[in-house]
Amino acid sequence: MTNELSAPRPHGVAGHSLWRHLVRAAGRDARPLVRPADRAHSRLMVEGALAVLMALMLAVAATWATWTSEHRRVLDEERQQVRATTVTEAVASASDTRSGVPDAALAEATWSRPGSGAHRGVVEVPLGTAAGSVVRIWVDEHGRLVPKPSTDADMAMASALAGVSVFTVLAGAAAAVTGFRDRRLEGRTLEAWEAEWAAVEPRWSGRPGE
Repeated sequence: MTNELSAPRPHGVAGHSLWRHLVRAAGRDARPLVRPADRAHSRLMVEGALAVLMALMLAVAATWATWTSEHRRVLDEERQQVRATTVTEAVASASDTRSGVPDAALAEATWSRPGSGAHRGVVEVPLGTAAGSVVRIWVDEHGRLVPKPSTDADMAMASALAGVSVFTVLAGAAAAVTGFRDRRLEGRTLEAWEAEWAAVEPRWSGRPGE
């Protein structure tokens, strides 16, 4: 009988901590009942833990990269808040508005920005705004309407979403690969154990082998 795979590995055994796996994977666990299959399993667990740690590091990097990118974009965009005067009454919008405000409506308005002349267009206003009202809007360097700049909260949310997405995808992939390899190792362990038991059991029980 070989000493490589002598019994199926029990699941949920107390003491199977990451430190135990590290010691066993390094070949420092000299207990007589530790088999090569146990060391292979420990190496697999250590590799899986390192993959999750790498996923966490990449997620932090993605969070920071998104934050700096969004912050730089806001700083680079030349936006200015100007006063606009409505020329029509507010009309409820049939679709989602750019601001996301539930009671936002649309109205035609005129405005100007130094160096870009006068402009006219449809702007978002509170529902019930009368013609001739003054509202504040955001425009670019050419006087064209642009969305409101992202706030720190918006950038933090986008950065956190990027980090969570990266970690979820990478950690999920690492867990799936580790689980698949662990099931294959378990299958080989069981097959080897059954073959060994078939050879040993007749001698152990005194029953003639088939």
